[in-house]
Amino acid sequence: MRVLFYYRGIENLGVGYCMSMLKTHGHEIDLIFDPGLDDNLFIKFPQLAWLNRHQEMLERAKAFKPDLIAMGCLTNLYPFAKKMAEMLKQTMPEVPILMGGHHAQALPEWLLTNDPNIDMVCTGEGEIAILELAERMSRGEDYSDIPTLWVKQHGLIHRNPMGPLQNELDNFPFPEKQLWWDYGCFKDNLEVFTGRGCPFKCTFCNIHYQREIFKGSGDFLRKRSIPNVIAELKQNLQKYDPHYVSVHDDNFTTNPKWVEEFCEAYRKEINLPWYCFGYPTTIRPKLVAAMKAANCHTIFMGVDSGDETVRRQFMDRPMTDELIYKAARTILDGGIGLQASCIYGNPGEQPEQMFKTLEMVDKIKPTQSSAYVFYPFPRTKMYEHSVRLGYLDAEGEEKVRQGISGYHHESILRHPHKELAETLAKITPVYAKSPEFLKPAIRWIIRHRMKRLALILYVLLIPLTFPYLGVEGIKVTLRMAWKSLKGRRASAAAQAQAHAPPAQAA
Repeated sequence: MRVLFYYRGIENLGVGYCMSMLKTHGHEIDLIFDPGLDDNLFIKFPQLAWLNRHQEMLERAKAFKPDLIAMGCLTNLYPFAKKMAEMLKQTMPEVPILMGGHHAQALPEWLLTNDPNIDMVCTGEGEIAILELAERMSRGEDYSDIPTLWVKQHGLIHRNPMGPLQNELDNFPFPEKQLWWDYGCFKDNLEVFTGRGCPFKCTFCNIHYQREIFKGSGDFLRKRSIPNVIAELKQNLQKYDPHYVSVHDDNFTTNPKWVEEFCEAYRKEINLPWYCFGYPTTIRPKLVAAMKAANCHTIFMGVDSGDETVRRQFMDRPMTDELIYKAARTILDGGIGLQASCIYGNPGEQPEQMFKTLEMVDKIKPTQSSAYVFYPFPRTKMYEHSVRLGYLDAEGEEKVRQGISGYHHESILRHPHKELAETLAKITPVYAKSPEFLKPAIRWIIRHRMKRLALILYVLLIPLTFPYLGVEGIKVTLRMAWKSLKGRRASAAAQAQAHAPPAQAA
């Protein structure tokens, strides 16, 4: 089978695993990648839309002659995936399109009912399901009853149950990297998963409903073996020579024994600076010491709100202010950088509660801070809470289904203090890194809700507020833009040559 993948913006490890699963079993794969330079979900630059190369993507897709198209789709990527699915269907109407990712998992019924270009959705982890789909299609067999897939055929939707989870993650091949590399999606920073799942139940995150839909399908919390992770890192270090490793587990620090053993192996065999996610209640001095010895550079830790009521009653993060301060101090005193993360504009949140969050970040004094505007992702408890309190009306619910805006853009809630939330989300990273004599000026910007100025400062100061991964993001964006520009030039030259008159014989 020839399976064509689509993604936008950045490398996606989940898509990479699905690609390698097919490739390992003898199927041919290719990727059409939209760099999303006009809107990378962080910052909008509509003037750069011409670099997205949609026509060249369609030409590559058509030349590949796929039997199946698979699209990865987060909620806020759906507007772009929807448009590309329509263009692909117009170009190759006979090729079925499968959509996976969080949006498909949350809204399978809506997608299949409302998007005429989507033929199938994947409601869980995709590796086993997409391989079974490709195998059955290659044999010309019916595929309407494959577990984990919902399939639309002849106007009917086949709603199949969740298939089994792969408990032994070592059985999966390492995720595809070369196709992402060719598009310029990474260079100095190597991304990796060491496990799947998270034991916590934050109401703004998809994890809590994933645990419910996967119940009875296998172990939700899984770790790869340490030798398996080290082997993947060594293979990619030899091939791509990165200088930094980002561990993208939902929560890396939940199994201290595994982490400490991993750190010992990593220190001996890799020892590049690295980055991971940690949860406040899991941070312990012994764990931090092991991570520091293994050259851990930064831990991303969610503060999320500086108000205990918001955290406990709305976010389901039952921890005290003191525990958060202690975890932050343990990380910083242990010599590891701390990226403190927070969310503004939650349903029901008042200005004084938002200012408590800014005050907490200021007291923690992290090495860097990231901040977001609350976005009600579909099927989460906070989405339901937003509807129940009247912050998300029918128009807002449709915006969520359509994936409009995002947690780096404008709030879609009917929130009386949304301008404050949007201003704080952009200015907090700057505030966290500013010297004390500048903070009164920044507080003046906040009081006057000067969100445009906050955005300008945020963009201009990325090299200071996010000294490694922010700069790396800029470099990768420029690299993708350069490759996109080269691709456009090559395509234009090929078209010109194809339409040139034949040379006369001498």
